[in-house]
This record gives sequence, C-alpha cells and structure tokens, in this order.
Amino acid sequence: MLIRLRLSRRTLRVGPKLLLMLLVSGLAAAPAHGSFRLSPRATRGDFEAFHSRFSSDAYFYPRHSASPLGLVGFEVYADATYDDEFDDQSFNGTAVDGSYIGGFLSVARVGARKGLPGGIDLGLAYGKTLNGDVKLISAELQYAILHGGVLEPALSVRVTGTRTVDATAYELSQYGADVLLSKGFTVLTPYIGAGLIRSKGRLDRGLLPSFEDTETHGVAFAGVTLNLLLPKINFEVEKGEALQAAVRVGFGF
Repeated sequence: MLIRLRLSRRTLRVGPKLLLMLLVSGLAAAPAHGSFRLSPRATRGDFEAFHSRFSSDAYFYPRHSASPLGLVGFEVYADATYDDEFDDQSFNGTAVDGSYIGGFLSVARVGARKGLPGGIDLGLAYGKTLNGDVKLISAELQYAILHGGVLEPALSVRVTGTRTVDATAYELSQYGADVLLSKGFTVLTPYIGAGLIRSKGRLDRGLLPSFEDTETHGVAFAGVTLNLLLPKINFEVEKGEALQAAVRVGFGF
C-alpha cells in the first residue's frame, strides 16, 4: 500500500512535466526505429508478461468526461502516458532489446473527436511508443445515456478498438468497453470509470514458431478536466495491470 501511494505521488508530480515535453518532441520527431523493440529471442513467459503489461498501458483510455460533444462539437488533442516502473520488470531481460527513454514507458497519441446526433461521439487516434517501434491506431465510439446538466451528472458507455500498424516483431489487437460518470463545474470536471479489455498479442520470431497470447482484464480510471477557454487539459490516473498517469491537451468546443 505504501509503495502504491509513493508511486502515485511520484507519477502525479513528475509525470505531467515530462509528458508535455515529450509530446512536443517525441511523437513527430521520434526516429522510425526507436531505441527499444520487442526481441524475437524472448521466452514465452517473458513475452506473455510483456504483452500483459504493455497492452494494459496502451489501452485507449478516455481522458475526457462523459458529456457528449454535441452536434457541432469537436476536439483535437495530444496526450501521453507515464509508467515509471515498466523498466524494472523482469521480462525486459529477454523480451526487450534496447532501453526506455528516461527509464519509463510512455505511449503518445494525437487524435480527434467529433460529436454526432443522438449523444454519440466518434474518435480516432494515432499513437506511438516514445523511443520505441510500436505504432498504434485507435478508435472509440461513445454514447451518452445522461447528457449532464446543472444538477445532473453525465453518464456514458464507450467501446474502443486498437491495433498495431507497420508492425515489426510485436502485433497487438485490442477491444474494450467502459462506463464513464462525470459532473461538470465551472472550471473543473471530475470523472471516474471502469471497463473491460481483451488484448491479443503476437510475436514474430522469424524462422521460429510465433508466440501468441490473449489477455482479458479490467481497468479503472479517474481524472479531471481543467476547462480553460483554450486549451482543455486532462489529468488522468489509470489502473490496469499497473498504475500509470496520463496528460491530454486538447482544443475544440
């Protein structure tokens, strides 16, 4: 319990500053081949451990409230995650070649969301592991059960899909569903949620037989949106296989 509390404080204190710096320089300027990649020499056990943790970290968490954008609403954004204990895991001994930038794992995304009729929002994002070679395309569809108001909270359900693109050794195919609850105030909109994800991973081992693994597990998250005129800033704490933090900076209305 003390370890988790210490991790949480470190994440919330250090993560946002690092993530915002990485968003500026990492996703667009990162080299095509990062300094770490999943190794074809991984043992089955280390591959499965890597896949379990990485697929959880790479899940397409909402990082926004449950309120629908509305017919004319839209948002464009950039975000990034921060898992400061990924480098400490034993599976790195055989599963990963190279090293992590700063000793932590971060997945950065740029994306857009658009409001549709009937309380439906549609989103699409492109992501990449910073200093790594895993690239992701993600999509989300959200439906607002309660739109929210002065006294009423907003409640939404969301389905997501993520898969790797231009894969080298590691391939990921992931689907998820979650529920969000939020309540808007003048400047801040806190929200919470939970869901279930199913992730299928595959490791291409060249001339050797490929490894495959499928994981199903729950996720939970809590965050707050700082409702500035421009931009909107989201801080989110996410719990899947591990605890991580995320920051999103978005523009829109």
